[in-house]
Amino acid sequence: MENYLLKVKISKLYYQQNLSKVDISKKLRTSRFKIARLLEDAVKEGIVTINIKEPKNTYLDLENNLEEKFRIFRAYVVDSSSDYNLTKRNLGRAAANCLDNIVYDGDIIGIAWGTTIYEMINALPAKIDKKNISVVQLTGGLDQIETKYNAIELSSRLSKTFNSSCYQLYAPAIVDSIQIKKLLLSDSSIKRTLDMFSKVNIAIVGIGSVSPKPSTLLYKEGFLKEKDIKKIFLSHAAGDINTYFYDVNGNNCKSELEDRAVGMNIEQLKRVRHVIGVAGGEFKAKAILAALKGKIINILVTDYKTAKILLEK
Repeated sequence: MENYLLKVKISKLYYQQNLSKVDISKKLRTSRFKIARLLEDAVKEGIVTINIKEPKNTYLDLENNLEEKFRIFRAYVVDSSSDYNLTKRNLGRAAANCLDNIVYDGDIIGIAWGTTIYEMINALPAKIDKKNISVVQLTGGLDQIETKYNAIELSSRLSKTFNSSCYQLYAPAIVDSIQIKKLLLSDSSIKRTLDMFSKVNIAIVGIGSVSPKPSTLLYKEGFLKEKDIKKIFLSHAAGDINTYFYDVNGNNCKSELEDRAVGMNIEQLKRVRHVIGVAGGEFKAKAILAALKGKIINILVTDYKTAKILLEK
């Protein structure tokens, strides 16, 4: 009984009066190691109970399970909606919160293109007060897609948020031939941006699916034809990031399309410290899973239904 009362006394001093373990040890003339052990026992024995009030519509346990299973830095899980556009807006808000949380003075942020990244830019505050930020465009542009989704526009908007320098990539995402690509890469302004790829320490990318149906804007906007998709299937692709395709294990497929692509490739992306993959929808689960298995991304922003599928795989 005496030992029990001692645990209660120590718990009250620590949790209610906010005394440190050192202060308690001095007050009770015992070692702080004994105080620490008795506090641990108090929790184990139910003398102290901890009640965490988790807000509604949050999935912290699910996020923790994703982080543990895939050994990633962070997972953000948002509500799934029958309206996919609403799901994308939810993803955008979570991605904006993620970026705001992890960015520090001096960071170099790489940004790709796509509809979910567009929603992230929309959700960011008008200004984020960080010093010496640089923004780097990770993929070339695409005339076929709406301007608001293009990497040139998105990188420009992000740099305004941080009042930062912006390294843009004035080249198509995919060119017609390897010869044209070589010529473009020799251009000084393009080379200046490409040289920044090795310095990027935060990258924000979308994830495109190949099966059960292609979801990449390259396909939706008609840039990729059926013959291109057939070649991609033959390369056993599971998904694409920055117009570069990878297989179910997250390994580069080295498709013919890649030889004509201009942007940060899969191997370069794997060397970036923090890669935020923003993608949701059950049809993208295979592509997201492959990106996680291959360690292409190490921060995931996804929706509830997709997260449940990933944990079951």
